[in-house]
Amino acid sequence: MKSDNDTDQTSKKDGGNGVTPSTALLNRMIGTSPAPRMLTPYEIQLLRQSAQEMSQVAHEVFARKNKP
Repeated sequence: MKSDNDTDQTSKKDGGNGVTPSTALLNRMIGTSPAPRMLTPYEIQLLRQSAQEMSQVAHEVFARKNKP
């Protein structure tokens, strides 16, 4: 695994899409492939981390909207 991964950075609204850092990294790593392939263990880890980050962001947004 890389020790200098940029998933520790705060989201910089990658291209205005507002993706999480691990999603942005995964998108850069995978890109668009002309043929199907298996994900590497590191890509699987990023996919799981991305889902957790998106869940946390959704929870925070939901909590803000429901504040009195």
